[in-house]
Amino acid sequence: MTKFDELKERFPNLIPVQELRANVSIGELAVQYGYEIQLRKGKSRPVLENALYDDTIIIKNPQDAAQQVYQRAGDFTDSGTIIDFIRNRLTTVFSTFNRPSEHEFKNITNVIYDYLRVDPSVVSQNRQATARLTDDKPKQAFAKDIFDIRPLEADNYLNKREIAPQTILSPEFANKVVSQVSYFDPQKGESESFLVAKEHPERKYITFNNVAFPYYNGLSTEVTGLELRNENVKLHAPGSDRYSSVFISNPPPKPARFFILESGIDALSHKQLRTIRGDENFDAVYFSTGGQLTAQQVNTISRYIASFDKAVDWKINLAFDNDSKGHLFDLQFIQQLSATKFPLTPTVAGINRIGYLLPEQEEYRSMWEALLDRIEAFNKSVQAQFSTDADPLEKKELNGQLITVGHNQKQFVLNIPEASGSLQLVSQTLLELTQLDQRIQIKKSNSKDFNQELVREVKLGEKFGFTIKDEQGVELLYGNSATQMNRSLQQFRQQAEEQGATMSLTLNQRGQYGFLNPLAQVKLENGICLEASQLPALKDLIQKEKENARVQRLAGDDQAKGNGQSKRNS
Repeated sequence: MTKFDELKERFPNLIPVQELRANVSIGELAVQYGYEIQLRKGKSRPVLENALYDDTIIIKNPQDAAQQVYQRAGDFTDSGTIIDFIRNRLTTVFSTFNRPSEHEFKNITNVIYDYLRVDPSVVSQNRQATARLTDDKPKQAFAKDIFDIRPLEADNYLNKREIAPQTILSPEFANKVVSQVSYFDPQKGESESFLVAKEHPERKYITFNNVAFPYYNGLSTEVTGLELRNENVKLHAPGSDRYSSVFISNPPPKPARFFILESGIDALSHKQLRTIRGDENFDAVYFSTGGQLTAQQVNTISRYIASFDKAVDWKINLAFDNDSKGHLFDLQFIQQLSATKFPLTPTVAGINRIGYLLPEQEEYRSMWEALLDRIEAFNKSVQAQFSTDADPLEKKELNGQLITVGHNQKQFVLNIPEASGSLQLVSQTLLELTQLDQRIQIKKSNSKDFNQELVREVKLGEKFGFTIKDEQGVELLYGNSATQMNRSLQQFRQQAEEQGATMSLTLNQRGQYGFLNPLAQVKLENGICLEASQLPALKDLIQKEKENARVQRLAGDDQAKGNGQSKRNS
């Protein structure tokens, strides 16, 4: 007898929704439809992936189907009960049950009924598979004392990511980045906890050091988690509160800027890039969300920012990665903070799309009309890039960029693809319409993330020893000869004077970790040179190059004489 038959005996007319939820877990249903268990990504909150639909879900309360809820990784609008899980996937995972002529809820229950009719042996297999997702022990709160936490050693993983010691010791990050030591027992062939290692000092453990970023929830000064990083490690320590806690740097007396990034390494890299470009002010607070963004983390960050005595012109800088996920985090952060001025309600959307209901109240009409106008203009600009006789692949690409607008009774529904351009358009429009652009700015790296940008800067310095930059930090020229670069600086100056330009130019020598040592500077206003300075170090470099050139020339002359003498002797 199937579970469906059992329930129909108890409820011959209609099976209550609570009974459906109690008898079918999200994990079991997901496994039945091709989701694979990712044991290495967690047990207390299991992770399952469906590669076909690029869908990753996280399950809360995995041991209790009646209380079980899920969230799609990186998208807190796609979350809820098993009903929401099916509803949000009726056009993808469960498309065979999607009958547009039928009521949506009937399509959803048909999915559950079908699983309840599955052979009990198959259900048993799915149950056994999902049983591996749960820990026998109840989840314990994070306890810092069970980890071996030490001051960060001088030679550490961050150096391999081109992060300099002076950045780690800067006022923002001093004593905020630590080392966590793990213990491996070679005789047992397994890792041991710090507490066990302390009890058995006689054992010869192999130790591994991880860079650790402490996390806080903003409600107390207690550490609530650790973000761990190393060559082969990118995770949170067991028991860490990943959903409401964040990493936060040391705050200055009166913060003027708040930078929100995806990782602690990105935060350090951003700070180092600022220093390289001449901004050494201690006026910013850095947050890391650990490669994700939840509604609770937005609340925690907002709570921290509200608690500070801030500069008058303070700004929030969203500096998530420069990819579609980073742009999605921008929109989710902005949507949550702008809710009091323009309430967008998360709603059902297809896979790789995000949906919002526009407010229907008359007081918001001018704002949503302006938003729809921007979307229409955006869609037209996208469509103009594709030919009218596009092939199926081009049409698929086009549809993957367009923002669609539908109706749900009296409300407009936005269906936004998880594509950088589409997400950026909606985010920036929301900021402008709510006038939050006076406080919130989106600042992306030139590479995928700020660490990649830093590494590129350092590698460029290893190839070219000198650079000329303007007052914005824009690189105008790079090279390896101090003499030639100094000539170029004078040429830039002459050109600026002729054009009546206002600008500042600096000739720098690149040092270790990408840091710049200024050698000469020129400041002009309306074509008039206000300042022209040159350090003795530049004259020394030019003189050294001249001497090297003279030695090489003499060596060349000697070689030429030697060759001539050989010919005469022959």
